[in-house]
Amino acid sequence: MFKRTGIVSLFLVFSFSVGAQDVSIKGSFLRDTVKIGEEVPYSLSVLYPRSLNIIFPDSTHDFQIFEYHNQDYFQTISDSSLSFDSVIYYLSTFEIDTVQYLQLPIYIQQEEDCIAVYTSPDSINLFHIIRQMPDSVKLKENTSFFKISDRFNYPVFLLILGILLLLTLGGLLFFGKRLSRWIRIILMTRKHKRFVNRFYLKLGALRDKRAGVDPEEILVEWKKYMEKLEREPYTKLTTKELIGLHAYQRLKDNLRSIDRYIYGNIKEKPLQEHFEKLLEYSIERYEVRLKELRDG
Repeated sequence: MFKRTGIVSLFLVFSFSVGAQDVSIKGSFLRDTVKIGEEVPYSLSVLYPRSLNIIFPDSTHDFQIFEYHNQDYFQTISDSSLSFDSVIYYLSTFEIDTVQYLQLPIYIQQEEDCIAVYTSPDSINLFHIIRQMPDSVKLKENTSFFKISDRFNYPVFLLILGILLLLTLGGLLFFGKRLSRWIRIILMTRKHKRFVNRFYLKLGALRDKRAGVDPEEILVEWKKYMEKLEREPYTKLTTKELIGLHAYQRLKDNLRSIDRYIYGNIKEKPLQEHFEKLLEYSIERYEVRLKELRDG
């Protein structure tokens, strides 16, 4: 800000003499206490002959342990011989010393350099939110017995837990079979609906003679469904072995016609009619199995 070479620093309380001319300077905090990080105003004023050129510190000045935030300059007041200037600086501190000091200069401009004139140091007290603990603390002794009630009653908790377990086991024993049967009914019904829907779609494609419809695949799908429904290994049985079972005697003509079509390419009546008979039989067997399951 200014050339430091040639600057002469003179420490005065209020006045300084330059030749026959007097300069009075004063700096002080406008509050007695300050908190850490809180802004505090500091006033700097000077009374000087009108012939002098006075310069105040600006934001680039080193305010020692304080940090600069802002400043307010006031208009110069003059008479025939003297002028009065003042400024208020807004500063803060982050030091923890109980008493903190600040001393600021004003600069008197000369022909080749400046003369720095300093105020007397002014102090401000740091406001401590947390009071310092004394070196020795006298503790109050109390050795009398004081009964503390249990925060958690474990015996009652274990009793309630045991009752809940017994109720759960009783519910499973009483409702377990019904619940299991109900779940099996739901699963059986869903599987049956999916099978019937797919089978109808394939029969429609077979009736319309669409390309890519394989009668053998339709027969295998029917056997897989019947295998799950009856819990018998129908996918591993030949048509002759299936007809040998008493339950399939009514389907022997249909099964043989389907075999002759698949393996001998012998066409009798429309093939989808034979598959419709298989589907009718599947639906009948589903209803029988469903009734057995519901009756328990």
